[in-house]
Amino acid sequence: MEASITLKNVSKHYKKKYVLSGLTVGIEKGSTFAIIGRNGAGKSTLLRILSTILEPDNGTVYISGKEISKNLRDIKKIVAYLPDHDIHDPWLTGGENLRKRAAYLGIKTEEFQEKVMPLVEMFHLEKELSDYPVTYSRGVKRRLDIVQVLMGNPEVIILDEPTMGLDYLVRTILFKYILKHKGEKTFVLSSNEFSEIQTIADRWIVLDHGQIRFDGTLENMVAQIELPFFGNIEFQHGGSHLTKSLEHVPEIKEVRDLGKTVQIVTDNVLDFVSVLKKINLDDVLSIFGSSIHIEEFLNKLNVDEDF
Repeated sequence: MEASITLKNVSKHYKKKYVLSGLTVGIEKGSTFAIIGRNGAGKSTLLRILSTILEPDNGTVYISGKEISKNLRDIKKIVAYLPDHDIHDPWLTGGENLRKRAAYLGIKTEEFQEKVMPLVEMFHLEKELSDYPVTYSRGVKRRLDIVQVLMGNPEVIILDEPTMGLDYLVRTILFKYILKHKGEKTFVLSSNEFSEIQTIADRWIVLDHGQIRFDGTLENMVAQIELPFFGNIEFQHGGSHLTKSLEHVPEIKEVRDLGKTVQIVTDNVLDFVSVLKKINLDDVLSIFGSSIHIEEFLNKLNVDEDF
């Protein structure tokens, strides 16, 4: 497939300490690519380089086949970036922030209703537009910034810890947006939460001290290392009737009856998906789950490399 982003031997250092060291990786056009790592691993630095805010000290970055350093103006038109901090002006109302961003992107006043308001409605911001962000909760501020980033129909969308401060409902809305545009837009996002990445990413890398420790898909990861998955299924009328029937399903390691919720422990998320196919979902209210933390994953990689 055609590459949307290509990094060739990219390095970045501060005060002679390398934050990124010799990264070479390609990101396919229309894919969702995730960067995972503990705090200080270099995730945000890499995203800032991809967003054109930072220049690498060594190496070359291409977006849509164009070298960033030689085509900065063209690339800025197709790339949008959500950092891990606020990007709105707290002393402008929500609506004023959006109109200021729209003007920067070349969205005319008469186009605002058609091109911006659908995003406002999608992220439930209509009631907040006349208020100032200094009065917003953390989650509402994040929603305002997400809408600003998605405006203008960018081809490449870079999201640094995008779900920070968001409740479950808004996370779901954001993930649905990403899934809807899969194949059309290229998404690059960072996170230290495996459960989020497993749901939407086509491929990911794990950064550790500025270097790539893992590069692959969920199937590659499962084949390389065991990552237990804890899936929770909430039922309208309780799931105790399922507990005994699931005890002998080969993919399940353990079943826990938590009242209205049944927790299923499997070796990995793929096995959990297989279990879901064997359950009648008509009475299901919600399904959510979690895997191990990034620290545990890196520890397991270290153990494997020692042998």
